[in-house]
Parts: sequence; C-alpha cells; structure tokens
Amino acid sequence: MRQVCCLLSALLIAAGSAFAQVTVDLQALDALPAAKPAAKAPAQKPAAKPAQRRAAATKPSPPAEPAPAATSPQTTAAAPTPTPAPAPPPSSSAPTATATPPAATLPTTPPPSIALAPIAPPPPPAEPIPPPPPPPISDTAASKATATGGGLRVTFGAGQADLSPDSAAAIKAVARSLPAGSNASFNVVAYAAGTPEDPSTARRLSLSRALAVRSALMADGVSSSRIYVRALGAAAASDDTPDRVDLAVLGGNAPPPDAAKSQPQ
Repeated sequence: MRQVCCLLSALLIAAGSAFAQVTVDLQALDALPAAKPAAKAPAQKPAAKPAQRRAAATKPSPPAEPAPAATSPQTTAAAPTPTPAPAPPPSSSAPTATATPPAATLPTTPPPSIALAPIAPPPPPAEPIPPPPPPPISDTAASKATATGGGLRVTFGAGQADLSPDSAAAIKAVARSLPAGSNASFNVVAYAAGTPEDPSTARRLSLSRALAVRSALMADGVSSSRIYVRALGAAAASDDTPDRVDLAVLGGNAPPPDAAKSQPQ
C-alpha cells in the first residue's frame, strides 16, 4: 500500500513538471511578417514514460518559471465587448415628438356639380280689398239724426231701415270729428218696435238699422274692427222712441259731448 501511494505521488509530480516545461519564443513571433498568419504554438512534449517518471521522481525538479504572456495580436484573445447600459425611460416633462402630418394632396378630378332646387315663383299679388258696400240711403226715408252727449241718435220710420241723406251726412260728420290716427271706437246699439209674440221680427229689423249706420261709418274710412254692433230688438214698453240707433264714440280720442252738436246736420 505504501508503494502505491509513492507511485501516485511521483506521477502527479511528473505531470506537473511536464506541463511547466512549456515555453514561448518571443523572438520567433516578432520575426514573423504582419501579413503571415499567426505562428502555431509549439506542440507539447509527449508525456514521459513510466521509467522516466520514476527517475524524475527521484530527483528534485527546479522551480517552474512563469511563462511570459504572448503579445502578438494574432494570439491574444479578443476582449469582451462591453454591454451598453439600457437607456433611461423618457421623463414626463421632456417634450414628445409630434408626428409629421401627411403631405397635402390636390384633387385630380373636378368636383361633382350640385343640382339646386328650382326657386319657387313668388306668390301672386293679393287681391285688393273690395270697398265696403254703400250705405242704404233713400230720399223717401224718414230717418233723422240728433246729436247727443258724446254721440248721435238716429230715428227711423216704422218698418224702415234706410237712411235719409241728412242722417248719412250727420254720421259722416261724427266720423270726421276724430283727429287723424285716432284709436277711438264706435258703439252702435239698434232697437225696433215689436211685440212679445214676435221678437225675431224686431231683432231682424234692428240688425238692419245697425248695419246701415255701420256702412255709413265705413264709407267715411272707419275700419270695421273699430265698430261694435248690437241689435237688441224690441225696446222697453215705456220707451217713447223704439225705432232708433244710438251711436256712441268711445276711447281716449273721442270728441267732447258737444262736438257733434256743432257739426252741420
């Protein structure tokens, strides 16, 4: 057992000395031209035989000198390339690059034509308002006009609804007594004699008399919207003038009560 341990120790020392005997000739590397390929490293010596190993184990081996490193660029190993550090993330305050807008393109074809709807013809002119019908004036009428406070009273003959020329002139004078642009209105209240057994006849006759006075006012330029007509039919039994029409001027521009009296009859 002791001999086996000595043999293993001798083998290990011989192997270490065999590897330590490798040397590099620096002058041979410098003599090589730059264009020639790198010189091959000298081959390692074959391992010693067992007999030589035993002889080498008996003699001390000199200390191995460190082999100088080769300086040839062909034999030096390439240095590792440093890995670039990752770029820091962009800060929120740094301005962001805006995308470049696409280049403008011009149309190559003309735009489509737009069909416009035909213009409607203007409406036809409004027909002129026909003039109001003339008032029923008769020379045989028995109507008379009497001025009252702020208006006029027109009396009629029994069963009649026409105006006499004098009554029509009196109504015209009342209409002209108002200033230009007046907003005064006219209240026309008509009565007629009748009996309780036949009230409709008195109502129709009173309406005809009120429309006659209204026509006389409109013929003198008074608007129909300013004339208010009321046909009351038979008057009270105590009324001494049942066949009549009371014309009153209402509004801020109405003439004073005595203005109608100063107009010619």
